[in-house]
Amino acid sequence: MRLRTLARKHIEEVLQPFHRHGHLKLGEDVSQLQHGLQCAWHADCDGAPDHIVIAALLHDIGHLLTWDETGKHPEAEQNNGYHEKIGSQFLSLYFDDAVVKPVRLHVAAKRYMYSTDTEYRHSLSQASIDSLMLQGGLMDESTCRAFESSPWFKDALLLRKYDELGKDIHADVPGLAHHMERLIQNTCIVKARLKKETLNHA
Repeated sequence: MRLRTLARKHIEEVLQPFHRHGHLKLGEDVSQLQHGLQCAWHADCDGAPDHIVIAALLHDIGHLLTWDETGKHPEAEQNNGYHEKIGSQFLSLYFDDAVVKPVRLHVAAKRYMYSTDTEYRHSLSQASIDSLMLQGGLMDESTCRAFESSPWFKDALLLRKYDELGKDIHADVPGLAHHMERLIQNTCIVKARLKKETLNHA
């Protein structure tokens, strides 16, 4: 199978949860698909690198994977579904750490910003505040310092920025097809091939 055909097949697998359950509104006023597309659009317009745009698009996929398995949204039942862990584990099958780690840390980024930035704290939607309490709430000082030491700290905060922007019920942004080429070019298999070719020509 040609590399590009295989990469496209993998991306279709990644997007299946959005095709099945992207219409769901899990706490916010926008659907999960609208939220992801808006986040990615803001990242794209901001000139963010590809891995951040992809992370912005896919960061909440853990919610959809959980719904796929259980037909439930744990946070609606006052439980932490750990969607960031579920989503990052799934995405690690298809993308490298540049995409996966910010997704894994986007909840920690919310907790950090809520703990350190008063303006951010007052900007959160009620749904985001409610989920925050289930996700651990405020970080203490030592946890904040540990989070700041992560090599993915800045990317996680950047992703969080776009996460908060992607909740506009009136926004009209490009659909999944707009991101297909970027997704294909950033799959693990394509990036591994490009890296190998670069090394061979060095």
